[in-house]
Amino acid sequence: MSINASNMSASELNTKAWEIRYIDRSKALEFALEAKDIATQKNNLLDFHFAQLTIAQILYWRSSEGEQLKIANEALTYFENKNELLGISRAHFICAGMYDQFGQYERGMHHALNAVKTSELLDNESNKGDCYTLLGQIYSRIHDYANAINALKKGLEIRKKIKEEKAIASSLNLIARNYLLSKKYEVAKTYYEESLLLRERIGDKDGIPWTYLGLASLYSEKEEWELALDFFDKAEKANHNNDQRFELLSLLGKGKTFLNQATTANGIFCLNKALALAKALKIISLESETHELLAEAYEKEGDLQHALSHYKSYDELRQSILSSEKVNMLKHQQIAFSVESAEKEAEIHRLKNVELKNAFDKIAAQHSELEEKNKEITDSINYAKRIQDAYLPEKELFNKVFPKAFLLFKPKDIVSGDFYWFTQLNSPVPSILFAAADCTGHGVPGAIMSVICCNALNEVVNKKNIQQPDLILNEVRNIVTTAFKQQGDVKQKDGMDISLVRLLPVGEKVKLQFAGANNPLWIIREGKPSTSEENMAITESHHLIEIKADKQPIGNYEITNPFTLHEMELQKDDTLYSFSDGFADQFGGALGKKFKSKALKELLLSIQHKPMDEQHTILLKAYNNWKGEHEQIDDVCMIGVKV
Repeated sequence: MSINASNMSASELNTKAWEIRYIDRSKALEFALEAKDIATQKNNLLDFHFAQLTIAQILYWRSSEGEQLKIANEALTYFENKNELLGISRAHFICAGMYDQFGQYERGMHHALNAVKTSELLDNESNKGDCYTLLGQIYSRIHDYANAINALKKGLEIRKKIKEEKAIASSLNLIARNYLLSKKYEVAKTYYEESLLLRERIGDKDGIPWTYLGLASLYSEKEEWELALDFFDKAEKANHNNDQRFELLSLLGKGKTFLNQATTANGIFCLNKALALAKALKIISLESETHELLAEAYEKEGDLQHALSHYKSYDELRQSILSSEKVNMLKHQQIAFSVESAEKEAEIHRLKNVELKNAFDKIAAQHSELEEKNKEITDSINYAKRIQDAYLPEKELFNKVFPKAFLLFKPKDIVSGDFYWFTQLNSPVPSILFAAADCTGHGVPGAIMSVICCNALNEVVNKKNIQQPDLILNEVRNIVTTAFKQQGDVKQKDGMDISLVRLLPVGEKVKLQFAGANNPLWIIREGKPSTSEENMAITESHHLIEIKADKQPIGNYEITNPFTLHEMELQKDDTLYSFSDGFADQFGGALGKKFKSKALKELLLSIQHKPMDEQHTILLKAYNNWKGEHEQIDDVCMIGVKV
């Protein structure tokens, strides 16, 4: 690529760098760095931050370092302050991609949705198409294939409108992949074939092999082994760039297919080649997967010595991966919490306002300037709130998943130790998980714990695919306790209480699974109870069933036991309440006493004839009236869901 950049302005260099970032990353980085230098010399913050975004994305592609996330967030703050819409959308787009790679899909979704929202206000169709496409990819990560396909199709429509043919082919491939994951094989085939025809017509030599690979995976899923192998071969022959990662994925796919065909020798041959490549490329996750497949293959062959050797290698690598994932999870959590609190200092350095920085340092050092110091602390906590809000699932998604439900969330301070969590799963069976959780402390310490525990839930459910509530809590406890041990604090008593619910459709009925750490689940049902139990509350029209939690937290504890799984079949119009202890423990009323669980049960029973949104209003009003002029003593979180 020969482009004369000597007479280009910072703005022109930024535009060109962004345009070619996928085509020639080295040249794009060169242009962006030059734009940054020019902008710095001219004190042009707008072009400076546009350059920073391109630099951050390219450097992140090279190393996946969290430092680039800080740079992208700094640019986002600047663009938001200036109401620079293209910058806002682009910064959200880059942050979304980074959080997606970190595995922090809720935060990635938050940024992707904001990128799309801002892109709708712009006359920049290419940006809009990119934003919808990334949103679709993140939906796919959380197995929400319907929303993934919807977003990807919007991106496709935009790309067709502006005739970006390579991007169109990429969108078709992504849509096909999501139909494949949804097991809608014929629709997936149609999109793969359309992508292939387009890529062949425009001579997209880099894209064609990936479409072949997609078709190979499709036929493998359909157990049409000969067609799958045919497309694996085509993919390998079309790989003109000798992309070793592509070759590795193809060999893995062929190896699996041969094993399914019972042609074990061919499978072992492909898998051994794949193993050598995985080791050379240092892709531990694929090396681990290959060892597992080879162990299976040699076991079928009766070669138990080789089978055992590969299984040991697989087990060692998996332990290494899990350990690295935990370390990286904590590292990225720390990065996320430090991102916005570091913005002011980074901004000062960039602007070279040495005098202002020195003045700030002096003010911070002077105890007499308490008001200024308090403002800085409050600003930092507000930054932390924005970060915590991004970790929490979108309330719009909650309302979509639970049409008859409410979410009562009232932190004691700006940030909260309580949090709410939910996810919708499609396999192996459709189900919904939701929880109200209470982490040790409130304010910033509680918020840090909430992020650690929220991330642990996401890792266990979305990465490890553990879906049964008791097993989820067992594994989350392992992650949390290991995290503190890695920081040298083996006696750390901080942890989480949680009420975790799973709903599974069984025919026309709904099955409930529940596990709790200190926090129970309440179910309010119409009519009289069939049996009388301790702590059961009853009115003329309804009764309340309490499913007790295990008396142990998620965290280090004197004696830890596996969590208990409770199961039952729900009835129509049953209402479930998962909550922390903040509501019942609040002091108030004329005598300044606690509200208590008994009064909360009676209140909930008294409002069962009300719609869920009205229940939320009544509960919040009752809480505020009870608290009155008393200080709020703890965070409050309650989820109500009507079946």
